[in-house]
Amino acid sequence: MKKIVRNPVILLFMTRDEIEWEVALAAKEIRRVGLFVDWNSQIKSTPKELIGNPVEQCRHALRATGKKAAKLLCELENDTLFRVRIRLYHGWTSGVTQTTNRLAFRGIDEMHSPDELFPSSRVMAWSDVEFGDRLIDALPERETGRLRIHLPNTLRKQNGDAHPVEKMVDTALAADMLAWARQEPSSIMLIFSPDDDMVPPAYVAESWMKPYGGSLHLVRPPARAESKFLSLEGLLL
Repeated sequence: MKKIVRNPVILLFMTRDEIEWEVALAAKEIRRVGLFVDWNSQIKSTPKELIGNPVEQCRHALRATGKKAAKLLCELENDTLFRVRIRLYHGWTSGVTQTTNRLAFRGIDEMHSPDELFPSSRVMAWSDVEFGDRLIDALPERETGRLRIHLPNTLRKQNGDAHPVEKMVDTALAADMLAWARQEPSSIMLIFSPDDDMVPPAYVAESWMKPYGGSLHLVRPPARAESKFLSLEGLLL
């Protein structure tokens, strides 16, 4: 993560991009952004030829997500700088063992320089990429084992299922949406998820943020039949 430094002496040791960002700070507003991503939906949208190559699948999905987020943010506000906190929600562990998709991130260079995910000089990472099995606002004593996560075993077999299924992932995303709305009410929240289960927490988070100038946006495919009864005007991007 690049740090903002105003000491003139330290400017000598900054990169060109960091200096340009520093100069821009004096003239433009900075908005904090929470980018919450249903990772399963992003993986499913990757090209078919990447199936079976989890590292390349994750790399493609991560780049596509960053590109789309940057585009949407720059369209929302024309003269603003954005600091983005990226959080990904998925079945990251089976028991306490990290899954193939979670381990794939170790081979992605952008994980070590998350600013590179956003192809815009107005959009920079606020933090490293974070994973939703460690909740924003849960107590540290609820963390489990050496992984220091709150929610192990988010990918599991049950009831004789042939394939493992995700558990606690949607509710983790919903919980973090509400926690973020309370902690950062003047920010922008982007929710990358096609799931209508995200609509109830979106309604509540929106109501908490709106009085403080914050906004929430659902990023999903064009309206589907099951969404036609919901009042989503102004929420969908």
